[in-house]
Amino acid sequence: MLHKLSIRHQFAAIGLFGITMTIAALVISLLGAYHLELNAKKAEVRTLVNNAVALTGSFVRLAKYGALTEDQAQGLALEILGAARFDHGNYYFVDDKDGTIIQHANKALIGTNRSNTKDAYGTYIIRPMLKAALAGHPIFHEYYIPKAGSKTPEAKISYMAKVPGWNWVIGTGMYVSDLRTSFWSNVARFVGIFIPVFLLFLVAMYFIQRNIAGILKAMTGAMARLSKGDLKAEVPYVARADEIGGMARAVEVFKAAGIEKARLEAEAAASRAAREAEAARSAAEREQAAQQLAFVVESIATGLENLAAGRITYRLNTSFAAEYERLRTDFNAAMERLQDTMRVIAANTSAIRSGTGEIAAAADDLARRTEHQAATIEETAATLSEITETVSGTATHAAHAREAVSAAMADAGRGGAVVARAVAAMGEIETSAEQIGNIIGVIDEIAFQTNLLALNAGVEAARAGDAGRGFAVVASEVRALAQRSADAAKEIKALISKSNQQVAAGVDQVGQTGKALERIVAQIAEINQVVSDIASGAQGNSARLLQVNDAVSQMDQATQQNAAMVEESTAASHNLAREVKQLAALIHRFDIEESAPAPVRSPAPAERPAAAPPARRMPEPTMADEGWEEF
Repeated sequence: MLHKLSIRHQFAAIGLFGITMTIAALVISLLGAYHLELNAKKAEVRTLVNNAVALTGSFVRLAKYGALTEDQAQGLALEILGAARFDHGNYYFVDDKDGTIIQHANKALIGTNRSNTKDAYGTYIIRPMLKAALAGHPIFHEYYIPKAGSKTPEAKISYMAKVPGWNWVIGTGMYVSDLRTSFWSNVARFVGIFIPVFLLFLVAMYFIQRNIAGILKAMTGAMARLSKGDLKAEVPYVARADEIGGMARAVEVFKAAGIEKARLEAEAAASRAAREAEAARSAAEREQAAQQLAFVVESIATGLENLAAGRITYRLNTSFAAEYERLRTDFNAAMERLQDTMRVIAANTSAIRSGTGEIAAAADDLARRTEHQAATIEETAATLSEITETVSGTATHAAHAREAVSAAMADAGRGGAVVARAVAAMGEIETSAEQIGNIIGVIDEIAFQTNLLALNAGVEAARAGDAGRGFAVVASEVRALAQRSADAAKEIKALISKSNQQVAAGVDQVGQTGKALERIVAQIAEINQVVSDIASGAQGNSARLLQVNDAVSQMDQATQQNAAMVEESTAASHNLAREVKQLAALIHRFDIEESAPAPVRSPAPAERPAAAPPARRMPEPTMADEGWEEF
């Protein structure tokens, strides 16, 4: 946007921007100073209140430890707080938790409740501070109240904190008007300094922009004359050592470049005239060469056109220019060799055509025979596959039966082991039960001794009279507890005795179960042997049938491969016959004259005897079928 303004207006914009930024910086600085001073005052008030709370806390501790009575301690604390003055007459005030004034500089207010007192603007004076202090989170609170001896409300910031141990809240404050008066005096002082500086800045900016505008106007005039072609125009300020001088010297360089350009243009005009004469001479030579090339191209095109039409007897008889003569001789030689080659191809095509007919007939006959043989072997292979699957299924079922019998025998063996472990475990249970019975006997003896001790304690308590009455009650409880322990021990002993009898009966039953499992294991072993023999025989038969089936499958694969080979040979012979026919038709399109040389070989067709049926032979098991598909 500045590029649309003149230099004078740009300087004015820069000056206005600088003044605006200076004023903004002054305002921000003054506001920052005001807030710093305000925060410092708040910190001072907080410190004063915390010191007063700490002082009062010492009196709380004196009253707590009995050095002073609570009334004495509170009286001394209020006396000290009431006499304290700071910061040009500021004072402490003390309220209880309900907002009743306990200590104040205005003695007439002591005893009054001001929890609901508001200032001239409807703001509670101490309620927010009192609530926050009692909650343990003291805050600063601003309200309006007249100074001593004045009736005009002024802004005051106060801070209150709770005294632990007593229901007191101590506070103090400061009037903000003092800070604001100091702030506005600073503003007035800065304005008084800024206005003269601002006026000096405007005067300096005016002379600077006037000087620069004059210099730029002179430079603009010189550059305008140079742009119109006036290379004799004088460039001002070339001798200056500042940026203006650098710009003037740059313009001087442009002037020198213009003079050099005029000289070069004159030289270029002379050179251009010489080049035009040389170009005219070269054009005449190129025209002659183009006519010769056009004749050569037209002749070659005519020869290629005759070749495309099949007239390979065509020759280029007109001589070319020396640089193109070899092209004509090479073309004629190529046409001669092509004519000789086509004569030989035409002679041999007829012989190939008769031979392909015989090959196709023989291949058709062989294909029919091979198809019949493949169908027969395929039926045999299908039948053997069904038999093999049946025998294999029988062998599989026998193997499954053998596995089931083996698993049953293993399970029976594991059952015998489990029974043995159960017998051993019951023996250990019986031993443990005997040990528990011994322990119960010890517990019974301890209960008996405890009962005797409790009885003796009761006798001693009775002798002690009233002094031992409580001990007699305890002895009675201990005796009752010992009696219950003895009864419980007898019941447990009876239960263990009954458990030993049941364990003995269980051991006998488990032993009989183990013997029965041993007989079952022996019988399962006999069954397993019989089933194993059946499975082994079935597997042997299945393996032999699989070998026979593999042999027949290999025969079938070989036959299928032979059939595929015959089919491919038949298709190849028919394709060859068609291609030979097409080749003969293409050769007839060429004009190769009637004096064609004799063919290389032209055998007479002979009647082909019927092929004998092939001998049947079992293929080797390792025969591969790579590259063949089923017939």
